[in-house]
Amino acid sequence: MIFNKTGRSALGVLGCTLLLAACGGGGGSGDDDTAEPTSPSKESGVCGELGGAINQAALNTADCKYLSSYRLFADAEDPTANPNATGIPYDLTTPLFTDYSSKYRFVFMPEGSQATYSANEAFEFPVGTVISKTFSIPADTAFRGPENETLVETRLLIHRESGWVALPYIWNDDFTDAELQVAGGTVNVSTVHNGSQIDLAYQVPDKNQCKQCHQYNDGATNGIVPIGPKARLLNRNLDYTSGAENQLAHWQQAGILKGVPADLNTIDTIPAYNDIDATLLAGKSDTELMALAKGYMDVNCAHCHRPEGGASNTGLHLEYWRDYASEPTKHGVCKKPVAYGGGSLSYDVVPGDAATSILHFRMASNEPGDKMPEIGRTIVHDEGLALIEAWINSLDSLSCPAP
Repeated sequence: MIFNKTGRSALGVLGCTLLLAACGGGGGSGDDDTAEPTSPSKESGVCGELGGAINQAALNTADCKYLSSYRLFADAEDPTANPNATGIPYDLTTPLFTDYSSKYRFVFMPEGSQATYSANEAFEFPVGTVISKTFSIPADTAFRGPENETLVETRLLIHRESGWVALPYIWNDDFTDAELQVAGGTVNVSTVHNGSQIDLAYQVPDKNQCKQCHQYNDGATNGIVPIGPKARLLNRNLDYTSGAENQLAHWQQAGILKGVPADLNTIDTIPAYNDIDATLLAGKSDTELMALAKGYMDVNCAHCHRPEGGASNTGLHLEYWRDYASEPTKHGVCKKPVAYGGGSLSYDVVPGDAATSILHFRMASNEPGDKMPEIGRTIVHDEGLALIEAWINSLDSLSCPAP
């Protein structure tokens, strides 16, 4: 049995095949080699500067080769805990599915700065903000936690003067650091889920694929933006070192978020849906299934399937706040696909019949060109598929027009 420094079992790692990038390494914004380092550094220039908590100069200007060069965490080998300086952990009510990985999220903002609250969109974060998300694969999904998992990748979103930049880092074989791989990579890992072993060729996205999901264009803004830090996903309690507290209240009290409503109960919040909840779907009402399904699609689909997203031309718009009763076609009901052939299937959603709905078919497929989401997973999310199936079958049956 092999463990990394934080006690994670490396038993699940079968091997690692990285698609190494020919560009984007840790050159930094300058190469000042005249300063005498106090200890060895892996990099030169601004990425090689030593001392201090967070290397804000490097974050602002350089795509460092090594994650440790930014000094975001007290222990450079553990990106799951103990953030430096203003770093605060956060979690979502319903997470994006990524091959049953666990995710550890942190937001870092420059001292004295604040994000601005938004009712529907990701908060507006100041320049200098960093969002860190680390993915690790549990040896068994029934026993999560850093001590039972293998680090795979850490993604950074850095808000620079020029806009947001996405940087994917892949952890090395001895888990001592993560290295920038702008071309992405494949990491072979395994996990046990519901008693069955799953061997994964886990895909780390390249920088362009990061843009594919994070793209936002409303006419005034055209670039990439964060996806997760939204009010409807953060309006839940989280266990901090000081105890359990609502995340939005915690951010406000910490002075990093302004404009939070006085009554958090007025926030239209996505209900929690975790894998274990799939066993309870048969007992859910139609109203509950609607809320759960819309929440799941908001997190897993709506960053692209919205008027400002990369799949805006499909006409399938799945934001949680969008009203189903007044806009069923936007939810796919009796809507013919625009950018997908459909094969023998004719409509995105056939009410009361998941088996003939393209949405269900694409979620159940792993075939390139068919599967949805197109990136971000290599296997089918059985529990998410079960939710969408139950939701479609719960809809009032409606005969869609003949194709």
